[in-house]
Amino acid sequence: MSLDLPVTDITLLRGDTGLGFNIRGGVDIPHLPGDPGIFVTKLKENGAAYQDGRLKEGDKILEINGTRVERVSHQEAVQTFLNAGNEVRLKVQCGAEKYILQKIEERKKQQANSSSISPTNRKSKFSVFYFLLGVGSAIGIAYFAYRKLRGVRGML
Repeated sequence: MSLDLPVTDITLLRGDTGLGFNIRGGVDIPHLPGDPGIFVTKLKENGAAYQDGRLKEGDKILEINGTRVERVSHQEAVQTFLNAGNEVRLKVQCGAEKYILQKIEERKKQQANSSSISPTNRKSKFSVFYFLLGVGSAIGIAYFAYRKLRGVRGML
């Protein structure tokens, strides 16, 4: 999913406490519908990411040390992190999870509005048309029956 969010470069030093965050996602187990990206789901207080302060829960990781991870399996992303060494350079879209969820909600509302308005209007227009057609036919039949009946009486 292409996002209209800026990309931020973050460099973290793994150190003794590690990077200190959990990820979810991947093409095999997407974290969000329609987006197979890798997302930060939890920061650990003693980790490098928490101490740095720039990486947040809900951020989408695009690259790890120059390796793109937008369309990889979860395990491939984990392995890329494990092989990244002590200095880990990330390209991240901050707030991507929130942004995607808002877009999904907007699409749902648009679909609900368009699907509930169109068929109802069409249905009600046709209902009114057929109702008027039925009333007109009944009046026409009644009129011809009246004229026929009146004509028969007049001849007697």
